[in-house]
Amino acid sequence: MQLRTTRFGELEVAETSVITFTQPIIGFQEYRRFVLLPGPADSAVTWLQSTESGELAFLLMNPRDVAPDYRVPLGQHELAELAVNTADELSIFTILVVSDDVAKIRTNLKAPVLINSKQRLGKQTVLERSDYPIQFFLAQAREAAAAREEVSHARTDA
Repeated sequence: MQLRTTRFGELEVAETSVITFTQPIIGFQEYRRFVLLPGPADSAVTWLQSTESGELAFLLMNPRDVAPDYRVPLGQHELAELAVNTADELSIFTILVVSDDVAKIRTNLKAPVLINSKQRLGKQTVLERSDYPIQFFLAQAREAAAAREEVSHARTDA
């Protein structure tokens, strides 16, 4: 199928690569069909491009890149909705919000995007009972990781 996008121009994508969202991305209720596209070379991000609007695309990241212990507890209803038995069968992403100010680049850890690649199903869920922030600033996470690394080296050198 042919897609005409504002970011990538015209794309030919296989119908078999289209992911149907059982629950829409929050705030974008009318769009349910997307494809995953690779992000910039040497980056860890992925694009989620709508097949219904060439102007709509989200930049996704692996939340474990900034929160290594990130977990998505799902109930049986959500697992069944995505046709999996465990959350380990899903690709888990969070939406990245990019700003001209690097300090303001953030992701929403509270509302991950879940994708079952085998069945081509997806949804965005809200982790109601978690303490994950809606706005997790990546620059602060990097600073905290650098500080932990510094402390770790200081202990080794002591």
